[in-house]
Amino acid sequence: ALGEQQDIATIIFTSGTTGEPKGVMLSHRNFIFQLEQLPKVIPFYTGERWLSVLPVWHSFERILQYVIVSQASTIAYSKPIGKILLVDLQRVNPAWMGSVPRIWEAVKNGIYQNVKTKSPIARALFHFFVWVGANHATAMNLLTNRMPQFNKRYRIVDVLLGIIPTLILWPFTLLGHVLVFKTIKKKFGHSFRAGVSGGGSMPSNVDRFFKAIGITLLDGYGLTETAPVIGLRDIRHQVPETVSPLPLTEIKIVDEQGRNVPPGKKGVIMARGEQVMQGYYKRPDLTKAIIDENGWLNTGDIGVWTHRGEYAIKGRVKDTIVLSGGENVEPVPIEARLRESEYIEQAVVVGQDQKYLSALIVCDTKAIEMYVKQNAIPYMARFDICELPEVSELLTSEIAEQVSAKNGFKSYERINRFAILKHSFKVGQELSAKQEVMRHKINELYKKEIQALFTN
Repeated sequence: ALGEQQDIATIIFTSGTTGEPKGVMLSHRNFIFQLEQLPKVIPFYTGERWLSVLPVWHSFERILQYVIVSQASTIAYSKPIGKILLVDLQRVNPAWMGSVPRIWEAVKNGIYQNVKTKSPIARALFHFFVWVGANHATAMNLLTNRMPQFNKRYRIVDVLLGIIPTLILWPFTLLGHVLVFKTIKKKFGHSFRAGVSGGGSMPSNVDRFFKAIGITLLDGYGLTETAPVIGLRDIRHQVPETVSPLPLTEIKIVDEQGRNVPPGKKGVIMARGEQVMQGYYKRPDLTKAIIDENGWLNTGDIGVWTHRGEYAIKGRVKDTIVLSGGENVEPVPIEARLRESEYIEQAVVVGQDQKYLSALIVCDTKAIEMYVKQNAIPYMARFDICELPEVSELLTSEIAEQVSAKNGFKSYERINRFAILKHSFKVGQELSAKQEVMRHKINELYKKEIQALFTN
């Protein structure tokens, strides 16, 4: 009965970005609604095999588990650790795997690290065919009307721009799959249909890479408060950088006055649908602050509409850094760009109320060690290799290269200073369960390092 469906199924406590625990009350109907709608976007097949790598209590993994059971499919459990995950992918041979962007990013980086151990010819072929695959995918998107339209695009122009590169690059793409990518794809098993990414927005470079090598990733979007899915990329019409509203889910993007913003303009994402929570456990005040009288939930995320009704996630309202000059900066795109450097494992942009931006950097130690050996840079083993002056110069160059005008960043978005942290981030300390940076924890743990970045 519908009344029974409205009964509370679970209470998931989440601290979000504030650190204050809140009990999210989710009903049976919240979950059942998504089980009704998700197959409209992704055509699941009965009896498929899924590889599970996330904590089963996490809201994203929980809906995946319900989907698997509802489709009479099989769950195989693994761990989000590179070596274990890759072995299990081949052993289990799944059709699907759900994971968070950070794990997909780690898989990509692992592939690049492995390539660096190959011969110069093998490395050159890999990078050439990744370039070919990425550009062929873009050309195909132009030709098949799958480019994100944050600005109005004209069909005839896109076809003219896409047809020649598609024809020229097509044979090279086929050759790349035979010579290079076939081996990589084998690591995912021979039945792999797609990966589903949730718990955060997929970095565009990760999206492009997997598309280039012929592996499908579907970006999803949601919150614990929405059980969690409110947006998902349709597997039959994949528009990069975007998701589409889940069927029967209303999305609007509004400015500070609550007015709907036009395509291409940033605003706060509001959601309404049967997956929205009943409220926070014993906190009607917090519930009222996030859900208005008309049932619209303020996601706290910044989004942008396309001209065709998809939308992109551009950051969190609470993450926005306001510089002393009044400039508003979204740190997430900058951090994602910094992580594109093979020498940077993690980056956190800081600078609230300051004149300029700085960053906390976690080095990719293996990549740094390889750089030091290849360049015959002397160092003593007992010292931290990331503290070498040559490494500091390398990172300075990498940061300036990644966050630059040619990559679309404004002058006030550039990183003026950085501090190198000695340890990788850990889940439960700097990272949440879905491996997102918890900024309130970062500010507490590295208060002295942050202050030093803004001290003359």
